[in-house]
Amino acid sequence: MRFDLSILFITICLNFHSVLAIDLVSNYDLTPISQIFNNIYQYVSRTLNASQFKSFQFLKQVTDETSFTDWLNFQRSNTIHSIIKNILPNGAIVASPSTSDPNYYYQWTRDSALSIKTLIFYIQDYYNSIIPNTDVNSILNKKIKEIVELYIIHNYYLQRLPNRSGTFEDLSGLGEPKFNVDMTAFDENWGRPQRDGPALRSITILEFIHYLNQTETEFDDQKLKNRTFVFNEIIKPDLEYVIKYWDQKGFDLWEEVDSIHFYTEMVQLKALQLGFVWFDYYKDKIEGVDETFLSDLLSTFYKLKSNINNDFNFINHEKHHIVEIPSLLISGERGGLDIATTLGVIHTHELDFLEKYSFNNIHDLQSFRIPFQVNNTYVLNSLKFLIDDMQNRYTINHNPNQPKDNDSASIIGCGLGRYPEDIYDGHETSEGNPWFLATSTAGELIYQLIFNLHKFKLNLEINELNYEFYKPFIKNYETNKQYSKDIILKYNSIDFNETITNLFKYGDSFLEVVKRHSNKETGNMSEQFNRYTGFMQGAKELTWSYSALWNAIRWRDKLVSIYGI
Repeated sequence: MRFDLSILFITICLNFHSVLAIDLVSNYDLTPISQIFNNIYQYVSRTLNASQFKSFQFLKQVTDETSFTDWLNFQRSNTIHSIIKNILPNGAIVASPSTSDPNYYYQWTRDSALSIKTLIFYIQDYYNSIIPNTDVNSILNKKIKEIVELYIIHNYYLQRLPNRSGTFEDLSGLGEPKFNVDMTAFDENWGRPQRDGPALRSITILEFIHYLNQTETEFDDQKLKNRTFVFNEIIKPDLEYVIKYWDQKGFDLWEEVDSIHFYTEMVQLKALQLGFVWFDYYKDKIEGVDETFLSDLLSTFYKLKSNINNDFNFINHEKHHIVEIPSLLISGERGGLDIATTLGVIHTHELDFLEKYSFNNIHDLQSFRIPFQVNNTYVLNSLKFLIDDMQNRYTINHNPNQPKDNDSASIIGCGLGRYPEDIYDGHETSEGNPWFLATSTAGELIYQLIFNLHKFKLNLEINELNYEFYKPFIKNYETNKQYSKDIILKYNSIDFNETITNLFKYGDSFLEVVKRHSNKETGNMSEQFNRYTGFMQGAKELTWSYSALWNAIRWRDKLVSIYGI
């Protein structure tokens, strides 16, 4: 009888909470009632047996008539406008409008660079007629260009602002991770320095230089003067920072660990690569580009690439995946899985570099590539093993109706968090949750993988190291496997195309998760969604969440428009 009364009480709570669901999701705040509900839900998940708990899995199965295609069409525009909404008139890009519990009302060097790069991709696609040339889009395109130029001006000032990481004179101050939105230094204790910021900022500004070259246009804002000014006064200091500090410890993108990190080293390598190409291209067109600086960029690139491939120990052959922070694996504090490794790959392989730019002084083009491309076995395994962990770790990912076989229809995406050992819940330390940006990133990597296979007409090569990733998507895998240790699916063969189609659906399934847990009316996304209930929590309207989703949709659109997938 006591169990029946408990069920009745919880059912009442569930039904009462469903009435509040839309308001809770819209406002992102965990109200006292919601807090009580979450506590009950977590208690139920820990105390009832499996069959009893299935009764409570209907929480997030709220009827949503919006089709996936309609949602993509809506978010394609909504995410861009949501990023812009988080940019203040003075050019500060706030990480989130949340000012308390947690307070994210600051401008982070990393988040700002990534968000602005998304906006640059938007105006590139507009110029290339991928985005329709309508009056509304034309106005938006002009507005975005103004925002990007204001961002560059804004960062000229921030670079020179004394802060607790150091000064501009010795470049150390460029590693400061965040600033107040009023353009003053953040003067409290924090995980500093963070060495990915200067690299990401230079990558973003160079992407805008590429846009100006494409469109044969110049800076509109007179404060930027000319390209000589931008290259020498803004881009060059960031690259000099990378040259000086590439092998030094710093805090990771999650701002928790002072060490050497895969993500940081990868984006630093990308900055050196782009920096060399563009400064070499402009050496006869602008003043102040000397051969010594070009030589330093190139030599540092090769030294850093060698360390990424070898000395930094990012590859652990026993684990068969990339280790984001090797020092924590050695100490036993973490196992090495982290969505940051996937972010490090997609943030450095957005387009095929060798086709996008021309080269003058590079004789061995292959050696000038960024390692760990999207089809790399360790890259795919890193994502695969993280998914496997979080499919089981987060209650919201449990799907009692999912078959346990190799049928590709049974393989669906799930909500992904940062790393298995995470304890940050968006407010305090307790239990980690899935993040929107992490879940979108999984979809983007899969879309990029398919894009590269098609673009370069590559066979799909399956071996003993990557077969765990691919086997759910290959028809009759076990039958084929018995004849050969390795499987090669010829490009554009029936088996190849069927496998690619299944992979594409798998990428979509991660965006379906984002759709399910975001606000179905406004499209708003917070930082996280609760591992038990699926409702949003943490910083509201996180700028990076919108940027990550738009990037994923962009890659999906490329596949649909170019290859008709």
